[in-house]
Amino acid sequence: MLTALVLVGCSKAEAPVASVPVVDANIIANAPVGCPQQTTLNAQSKEAGDVTFPSKNSWFIDGGADKGYFHFANYDRFDPANTFADISGTDVHVYFDLSTKDKAPLAVGTWNYRKDAENNQLSWLNISTEKLSGGVFDDNGKVELTYVGTDYVCGKVTAKDSSSSLNGEFIAKYVKPNY
Repeated sequence: MLTALVLVGCSKAEAPVASVPVVDANIIANAPVGCPQQTTLNAQSKEAGDVTFPSKNSWFIDGGADKGYFHFANYDRFDPANTFADISGTDVHVYFDLSTKDKAPLAVGTWNYRKDAENNQLSWLNISTEKLSGGVFDDNGKVELTYVGTDYVCGKVTAKDSSSSLNGEFIAKYVKPNY
């Protein structure tokens, strides 16, 4: 005679779990036309190493209609109101500024490094670490703005010298200071 034993398991009913989409703070989902969805700006130097900056730490600070200041940090405590606060450890801060000689507003266009005869002025491309602040001295270095708005300022940087480089696209948050 054959006997079968059947075991039936019971489980407690559980409420369905809603999936929450993962949001990456470095991807700008609704980036304006002319902007990348994320900053890919990369700095390389002996002191800084090889650093790509996150979009969430990419800033454009309005300096008036004819000038602006870009800041990129690999650390989260960067404060647009105190741009040159002390950096420490492995912190890397890249900055450069753009202006126009004729005082025209910044607009889509190209800023070439050290081209004093041109209207668009790019006076420096700087990489700072805890121990050193140095420029990327490339006479062919340039910043190309592809979008200028009151939400973001976007573009591309290309500069390389014998010991350092800046290269890549950026989408920088627009900040209008309260002064």
